[in-house]
Amino acid sequence: MYDDMLKEMKEKMAPVVEMAEINKKTAETLISLQSDYFSDFVNSSLAQVKALTEVKEPKEAFDLQVKFYKELEGKITGTAEKEMAALTKANEEITAIVEKSMSEMGDLPYFDMDKFKEMGNFDFSAFDMTKYMPEAAKPKAAPKTTARKTTATTAS
Repeated sequence: MYDDMLKEMKEKMAPVVEMAEINKKTAETLISLQSDYFSDFVNSSLAQVKALTEVKEPKEAFDLQVKFYKELEGKITGTAEKEMAALTKANEEITAIVEKSMSEMGDLPYFDMDKFKEMGNFDFSAFDMTKYMPEAAKPKAAPKTTARKTTATTAS
C-alpha cells in the first residue's frame, strides 16, 4: 500500500524534480561563466596596469587603453551571449515540461478543463468577499455626511 503511494508520489513529483535539476544546471553554468569572466578580467586588468607602467608616450597609453576596452567589450558580449543561451535553453526545457504536465492534467478523468472556461461568466460584482474576512480586517465604512445648510446673506 505504502509502496504504491510512494511510487505515485514520485511519478507526480517527477516534473518538479526535473525542473529543479534544470535550474541547478543553469545556475552552475551561469556561476561558471561569471567566475571565468571575473578571473579573466582581473588577470587582464593586472596585465594592462603592468603594460601601462612601461609606456613612455601618452599616445601609446591611450592606444593601449582603447585596445584593452575593446577586448573587454568583446569578452563581456561573449559572456552575456553564453549566459542568454543557457537561460533560453533552460526556459525552453521548463516550458516543455510544464506544457507536457498541463496536457496530461487535461487527460485526467476528474479534472475537467472546460469547467474553467465558465469562470469568465461569473459575476464578481455580486460576490462580497468581506463576508469571509475577520472583523478586524474588514474595511471601515466611510462616515455618512449630511448636506450642510447654508444661508446666504444678501446686502441691501
